[in-house]
Amino acid sequence: MRSRGELPPLRTRVRRRLLVAAATVTIFGIFHHIDHVVRGNHSGWPFQEAVTPFTFSLLIYALLLPGLYLTLRGRLMARYWLFTAAVLFAVVTLAHFVGAEREAPIRDIYSVYDSPLWGLLALADLTAIFISLAVLAIAAVQALRLARHSR
Repeated sequence: MRSRGELPPLRTRVRRRLLVAAATVTIFGIFHHIDHVVRGNHSGWPFQEAVTPFTFSLLIYALLLPGLYLTLRGRLMARYWLFTAAVLFAVVTLAHFVGAEREAPIRDIYSVYDSPLWGLLALADLTAIFISLAVLAIAAVQALRLARHSR
């Protein structure tokens, strides 16, 4: 039993950082998908009849949810989370910022709302996704360093 004020083992702290960062990415991702549905643009099945890139973007939860479960069960999963952060960073960047024919440009997020406040909140969520993905990648690199130094 730990005495009051004593820190948990480093491995536990690193695992918690991974868990919090991954949960944050998941929460902001859910908000972002809800935003797509509420806006009614750049959405798709199961909320509209057509299968679109939005439909395939829901597959990110096939990466996030099992990783959260395994990390919660005590696995460090550093390589997994670094891979996931990199893939999701690429997907979000390509969908919103790369190319003239990108799937969901920023103007389609902000300008759809009648209220500038809702448009800004939608953009803030997208920004929060990028920040939380960076935090997840940093936590994963720290966990990999810990694993390498503890051998």
